[in-house]
Amino acid sequence: MTDCKRPAAASVALLAALLLAAPAAWADEPSPEEAYFTEQVLPILEARCTLCHSHEWETAEGGLVLDSRAGWESGGNSGPAVTPGKPAASLLYLAVSGGSKGLHMPPDETLPAEEVAVFKRWIETGAADPREGGQAGPAGIDLDAGRDWWAFRPLPTGDPAAPENWGEGDAVDPFINKRLSEAGLSPAPPADPVTLLRRLAHDLTGLPPDAVLPDVGPKELNSDAGVAAAVDRLLASPHFGERWGRHWLDLARYADSNGSSFNPPFREAWRYRNWVIRATNDDLPIDRFFQMQLAGDLLPADTPAERDDHLIATGYLLLGSKVLGTFDKEQLTLDVADEQLDVISKSMLGLTVACARCHDHKFDPIPQADYYALAGILTSTATLDGRLGGPKEDESDWARRGLGPGGDAALRAFLEEHAHEWVKATQKTFHGRRKVAESERDLAAADSAGRERIEADLQKQRDELERWETRLAELEALKPPHAMAVRDAAAPADEALRVRGVPASRGNVVPRGFLQVASVGDARPALPPGVSGRRELAAWIASDENPLTARVFVNRVWKHLLREGLVRSVDNFGVMGEEPSHPELLDALARRFIDSGWSLKRLVREIVLSDVYRRAVAPPPAADPENRLLSVQHRRRLDAEELRDALLHLGGHLNRTPGRGMLDDLPIGDLSGAPEAIPAGDDRRTVYQPVIRTLEPVVMRTFDAPVNTMATGDRPRTVVAPQALYFLNDAAVTRACEGLAERLAGDLPLGTSDSNALAAAAETLFAAVVGRPPNAAETGVLGDYLVRQAGGAGGLTRHDAAKLARVIVAGTQFQFLD
Repeated sequence: MTDCKRPAAASVALLAALLLAAPAAWADEPSPEEAYFTEQVLPILEARCTLCHSHEWETAEGGLVLDSRAGWESGGNSGPAVTPGKPAASLLYLAVSGGSKGLHMPPDETLPAEEVAVFKRWIETGAADPREGGQAGPAGIDLDAGRDWWAFRPLPTGDPAAPENWGEGDAVDPFINKRLSEAGLSPAPPADPVTLLRRLAHDLTGLPPDAVLPDVGPKELNSDAGVAAAVDRLLASPHFGERWGRHWLDLARYADSNGSSFNPPFREAWRYRNWVIRATNDDLPIDRFFQMQLAGDLLPADTPAERDDHLIATGYLLLGSKVLGTFDKEQLTLDVADEQLDVISKSMLGLTVACARCHDHKFDPIPQADYYALAGILTSTATLDGRLGGPKEDESDWARRGLGPGGDAALRAFLEEHAHEWVKATQKTFHGRRKVAESERDLAAADSAGRERIEADLQKQRDELERWETRLAELEALKPPHAMAVRDAAAPADEALRVRGVPASRGNVVPRGFLQVASVGDARPALPPGVSGRRELAAWIASDENPLTARVFVNRVWKHLLREGLVRSVDNFGVMGEEPSHPELLDALARRFIDSGWSLKRLVREIVLSDVYRRAVAPPPAADPENRLLSVQHRRRLDAEELRDALLHLGGHLNRTPGRGMLDDLPIGDLSGAPEAIPAGDDRRTVYQPVIRTLEPVVMRTFDAPVNTMATGDRPRTVVAPQALYFLNDAAVTRACEGLAERLAGDLPLGTSDSNALAAAAETLFAAVVGRPPNAAETGVLGDYLVRQAGGAGGLTRHDAAKLARVIVAGTQFQFLD
């Protein structure tokens, strides 16, 4: 929302311009009504209104200008501002008199009664206004000019040819090498096979190479055929979906709890997470992947299992944080639609459409009307139901859909009969377990005088807990499977534009539709009656003709493999974002991606087999200090999930079994301020751990986990002291290093003090942690450390080995990927 207080100098300039124009515009003798306007009404307009509502400003508030007669006649976003002869029907009069709920002008003061009376008389006598000419409103958004921005131009058709005379093969290297040659730069040599193997394993699966390709070594990667074979195995690994599904979960703002002021767990969110992982492993075409998340409940299904998958996919629309306690349901509905529109536009279109909720977008060619055309589709979608276990008029709850043979009917029957008791049994079980644990700790610390009372209370608590656990188990057995999923609202309808985004300030009703600037053909399609329009929205977003979707997705894939996007502002393809460093390459990849059936795996394979991906990491040349021309590969630090998973793997603790999360024992109610509500994490991959908003684990907070309340395509990248302290002090690191020493005990010269043997032990530990042998300098430093630690009586111990492993883990060679 723009500031309504304009500079005084600008106001004076505007007044002077109006006065200078007066003689030419009012050459004839004015009528009494015109004189009244000039002497009484115009000074009030200039003093009170035109600071915000004039052509002087690029964007007038609400689209309304009052420095011309044409301005108030056509009005702004809410229609004509004045109805001559009818003050009670004139928005201008209602705004200044306080007669309109939610529409008040000026926004920060109340007009004196005598000035309100002036407006009333003026309108009653016909609203005479001798000012001639002028525009009806501000220049507004020029959609034709907006389509000249690179991101809104249609993709080229066919398979774009690579630059002439620049080699054969893929569609990547010729474009990169041409730009390097033009800049007088040479590409770096290829990375050595050991480095490339570690890079491929982490980039494609998020795990160290010995965890996913234990039988592949440097010699297998000495040829292009060997590299391609390793890539194909990684793409076929179930861990590929865990890694690349996590990238999408960042964009889907995935979490297992609501957050906000009321933070209950999303007990069924894991179904959506696991569906994303499974769809990624199955290489579900990305256009279909998008369509299912936006409108899966509206798509045809051939089998019950396919119907269930379609429903589960729409969990994408439900995962946002919501103020469930809001009793203003209109406000809540619009806020939920706004959050959904924000995540859809950022994750799939790379645009900040939500900025147009209160006014035309300040930078991009997105009118406010386009926002409400899209919002109408989402407000016509049932995202919220009544509070589970409570009356329908109580606080809101997210929508649920039944799965399996019984579907919605079975779920509805269970909730109608058992919802209240199910909620109560879950709460009682959770709090009962916590009370028993607390009493057991008190008993262990009590003296003899207090033990008898504590034991008596503890037995009562155990009996009570057993009763509720039994009942909860019975109810869980009765509860049909279900998912967080949407449905169309009972009465889909177009949405009214809201002046300044205020729910009560209704403007004109906007037909549901899509972004005009990014549409081919009619951007305001006639949607079928009685439906939300989500299916049509999904088809538009996933269309081969949409200029944004494929470009945005391809750019995200490039970013995850080359560390920076061809468009570095990966979530913003608008005017305030960056332009592509290699626009022809981006368009070529996007077109090939569409023509190949929107296959993620094929796109990843094409990029990682290119020379540019396989280049060595090195300092960029002085002529290209940010490495935008990609003469070298970028170094990156392992992300939070990779670090935790690698530590589990080092210690021999990694459980690769897919999981559903550990929410079974959590209460249905609020988790806010209750860190003890998080159960101890198991040893499955981090992607399967519950994500509780406001209660993230230490490793996630420390190593730049995404903000899980918004779409995040580019995580923050920090280097701060707590990260180093984590490796020096955290219990998870201690456990990993002790586990590694235990696993390698048979390969270590335990008990020896021989310096040569200790140097060999240091090499063994380094290779296990980093994935490559140490160089001579590293061997010397690490060997000397072991000599100092184990040089005395007794020789090398497992504890010494674990300490050295911790030193290596704390170094950059483990934490960073070359």
